[in-house]
This record gives sequence, structure tokens and C-alpha cells, in this order.
Amino acid sequence: MTEREAERPGLEERSVPVAPRRRLRSLATWVLPYVLAGLVIWFLTTRYSISAIRAEMRKGNSGPLVPLALVTYVVSLAFVSWADTTVLRGLLGKTAAPGYFVMAKGKAASVVLHIVHYALGQGVYATWLARRTGLSLGRAGGLLLYVVAAELGSVCLYATLVILVGRPDVPGAVLPTAATIALALAAFLLVVPSTRLERVGFLHAWAKVGRRRGVAQLGIRLLQHATTTGSTWLAATWFGLEIPLGVMLSYMPVILVVASLPINVAGFGAVQGAWLLLSPWAPPERILAFSVVWQAVSGLALIVRGAPFLRSVLGDIRRGGTPLTPS
Repeated sequence: MTEREAERPGLEERSVPVAPRRRLRSLATWVLPYVLAGLVIWFLTTRYSISAIRAEMRKGNSGPLVPLALVTYVVSLAFVSWADTTVLRGLLGKTAAPGYFVMAKGKAASVVLHIVHYALGQGVYATWLARRTGLSLGRAGGLLLYVVAAELGSVCLYATLVILVGRPDVPGAVLPTAATIALALAAFLLVVPSTRLERVGFLHAWAKVGRRRGVAQLGIRLLQHATTTGSTWLAATWFGLEIPLGVMLSYMPVILVVASLPINVAGFGAVQGAWLLLSPWAPPERILAFSVVWQAVSGLALIVRGAPFLRSVLGDIRRGGTPLTPS
């Protein structure tokens, strides 16, 4: 080794500063949602009276909301598992893809962790899919991206259809925004299968699933959203909110999108601000009271639904190695 080479920092020395930066980014990823959720909640409590919100909670009819949430999220799981199974069968073939009940188990368990942290739930679901299917983590991540885009596209398509059919009294910007997102994602879903973009890792799922199954899973997700939004309107009505069905169905997709973003913790944070879109039809304190109660019972329902499968799903991930036999 020459004197000049000896003076060069080795790989270990050069990589030392990288590890702290990675740890810092990882820490920021985990902490940021809690910070943002806390800031939103703090802002709302400075604008609206906590005592008034508590009074509305006491006045509201909360008893029927618990069984309603349980039924809602069991039915919702049935639809979303059907949609994800359709995607997997398009990607891997019917014999190689995990079965319907296996997908339901994985989805239910990962959503429990999603309540704790967005990245944790999504990461566990992607890793579990890789373990179950034999896909690389990169391909499984692309599959998860397909599913997330399909959920967003179907929510916006649902909002568009509700507004066009029901003509509810909502701001003019809601329809073009929802329609633009829905059309863009649907076009992407329809165009990519006719290209050779399967060689691009994260687009592999779009290219392989195909148009027919892609459209079918969108339709199934519309049924899921109809179940969720219809039940939420029913829960709000029982609680004491007098909001027209068409208005609720039009705004619920917006609320669902905000609720799915990693700026909430256990469903609390920015989603409470999204609920205030309904304030022209009800007092803000009553809306916030309902959103807190409904989110709490929904979280309980999701835990009851997924907790029995959590140990099995985490066990699948820990075992590693060759893919499990689909069942």
C-alpha cells in the first residue's frame, strides 16, 4: 500500500457519518406523525372549547356505535381482502397467489399496527406479502404502491359518482379535484398493461395485473367505500348529527383520504380538521365530538378484528427463508 493510499479513509471510516444520518431520518419518520397530529389537536383545542366537545359527547347516543363499527369493519375487510386477492391473482396467477382468507388475515393484522404508526402497518404488510408470495421486497413494495393508489383512486371515483348522481350542496372545487385524481389513476391503471414497463420495479404490478382485474378490483373497492361511508352516516345520525346523506357521502371520501395519510396517529390528528368540512350542517363542537367517538370505536373494532391474527402474521415474517405455500 502506498503512502497516499494509506492516507485515504477506508470504507468503514467513510460510512461512519452515514449511519447517524440514517438513524436521524428514521427517527424523524417515526416521530413526525406524532408531532403533526399533536399540533393539529392543539390548534383545534385552541379554537374550540374542550368542555363543549365533552358536553356533546355526553349528549350523543354512543351506545349503538360499538356494534355498528364492528359490523362495518368486518364487512369492509371482506371487500378489501377480495380486492387485494384479485390483484395478487392477476400478478402471480390463481394457483400461486395466497388464498382469500390468508389475505384477510394479513390485512386485518397489519391494520392493527397501522393504528400505532402508518409506516409500521404498511411495512409489515409489504414484508408479509413478500414472505407469502416469494416476491422481492422491492416488488412487494411496488405491489403495495399499486394497492394504495387503487384505494385512493377508488375513493375519488366514489366521491365523483356520488356528486354527479346525488347533486349534494358541496363546494364547486370538490368535484373537479376528485374527478381529476380518479381519472389520472384510472388512466395509469389502464395504459401501463399495454407497455413494457414491467421491467421498472415499482411498475411491475401495474403491468402484470392487467386491465380486467384492475377494473374489477376498483369496483370491489367502491363497494367497500359504500359500506364504510354509509355506516358512518348512520352512526352520525344515531349520534345526533343531522347531515344529509348525499352531503355525507360526498365529503366522506375526503375525510377517508386525510385519515389514511401519515399525519394522524390512531386516527387522530388532521382527520378531525377534515371532519370540520361538515360544519355548515352542524355545530363544530358536535362534529368534533362525533369524530372522536366514532374514531375511538372504529379503532377498537379494528383491534378486535385483527388482533387474533397478529401473532401468526408476525410469525410468518420472523421465519423468513423460502416463501410459504399459498393456502
